[in-house]
Amino acid sequence: MAELMIISETGMFHSACRFTFTGGVEWRGFQPARSRNPVSPGMVERVDRTQHINHSIRISVNEAVLRRAMDAVTAEYSSKNYVLGVVDCVSFSADVARRCRLRVPRVNITPYGLIRVLK
Repeated sequence: MAELMIISETGMFHSACRFTFTGGVEWRGFQPARSRNPVSPGMVERVDRTQHINHSIRISVNEAVLRRAMDAVTAEYSSKNYVLGVVDCVSFSADVARRCRLRVPRVNITPYGLIRVLK
């Protein structure tokens, strides 16, 4: 089994995912390509967010399912525009969770709200 960890960050509203596989750990998140711009081209980030974690949830997921979820959502979001509250870091994390067969509402919520829903 592999593990998906979805986080919310201290100090700002941000969500990201940590993917733990047999061979190691990978991080993914989604943010605006231009810092502090609520509507702009988006970019998939791959930065370790460990030092910023405020809240998190860890979920065991079949390794193949988790790898497919990470790859599919990364590919999908690599060409999306970032629109705060519509297509943002939370929708990225929620889409990963959905691809891991978790139930997540279609409304966009806060990073901490997503964690509460998953709990």
